[in-house]
Amino acid sequence: MRRNLTRVDVKPAMIGGLLLSAGGSGVERSLERHDLAADVALGLGPVAFVSLDELPQDGIILASTSVGAPGHAQPELVLRDHVDAAQAVIARMGAKPCGIICGHVPGFNAWLVAAALGIPLVDAAANGRGHPTVKMGGMGLASRPEVSIVQAAKCGYAESGTRLAIVAEGNLIRTSQVMRHAAIVGGGLVASARGPYSVGFVAKNGAVGAISYQMDLGRAMLAKEPGYARVAAAAKFMGGETLITGTVTENSVGYRDGFDVGRLVVSDETSQLTIGVFNEFMTADQDDKRVATFPDMIGSLDPTSGDPIAIAQLHPGSVVSIVAAHHTGFPLGKGALDPALFVEVEEALGLDIRSYLPAATALKP
Repeated sequence: MRRNLTRVDVKPAMIGGLLLSAGGSGVERSLERHDLAADVALGLGPVAFVSLDELPQDGIILASTSVGAPGHAQPELVLRDHVDAAQAVIARMGAKPCGIICGHVPGFNAWLVAAALGIPLVDAAANGRGHPTVKMGGMGLASRPEVSIVQAAKCGYAESGTRLAIVAEGNLIRTSQVMRHAAIVGGGLVASARGPYSVGFVAKNGAVGAISYQMDLGRAMLAKEPGYARVAAAAKFMGGETLITGTVTENSVGYRDGFDVGRLVVSDETSQLTIGVFNEFMTADQDDKRVATFPDMIGSLDPTSGDPIAIAQLHPGSVVSIVAAHHTGFPLGKGALDPALFVEVEEALGLDIRSYLPAATALKP
């Protein structure tokens, strides 16, 4: 499979990845940022793309990601921060990784680190869909406090006195708390990296094939004309369905304790869909019946363009299509199925999530 990624891969990776962000990102606000990261990565040199089975079994893997605290002031971040964060973890590890994965798709920051450091981008991710906490992208390590990892965060500008660089070593829970606090202090977002992970660990606990999946999803959507045809193509590719195409009647999502929390209500002539939001879409209840629960995929698309649209853009009166797919239909990391990690989400939303794990409610045929 080994090949170099090219500009041809960017758009499908973008569209598929933004949809899999589960409402956390949309084309309107994210396109320029991700497109710039992809352009810079491809300009630095080849972005080698490999499968896990092409890596040495005794090799180690690094994860490149971002940690956000939505609702804070304007983040101060440059693309170089992702490379610096990765180098900080590598320095602490004392060994060069044989591959880079992203925290979750779209993951263009991982393309950038791969190109800058001459390390292959691996066809895997900590999670194949968006997740609200670092712990959910921990590939199961949140339940293994005896395992120590290194996490680094970088952000800010030296000229404004806001530069921040942190390296934390310890178990996933403790180091993730440090990363979240860094994001709050850093204006809402930090470039982050974490590791080391063995190749075998990622193969067993990560979202294997996540990058290929996001690109194939994007290609399936882009093969159709802009508009609802792309919505239908996305639902079909994921083995799911369009839950509703209707008008947003409520968007109460607001900042609370480092997260965007609230609910989105979409109505059409015959039904009402209520979605619980904790950074990403977490639950979907249609006419008071639960039809999808994280880590099921719940995504939002503009039926006019067919583009993914973010929760923040869904103002009352806007029209949106909501698609959903069961979590067994796409690559998923073990951390997204750990019931212990959903206590804070349930408390924030006042909704049940854990009783739907590990087998979420099946979607309607």
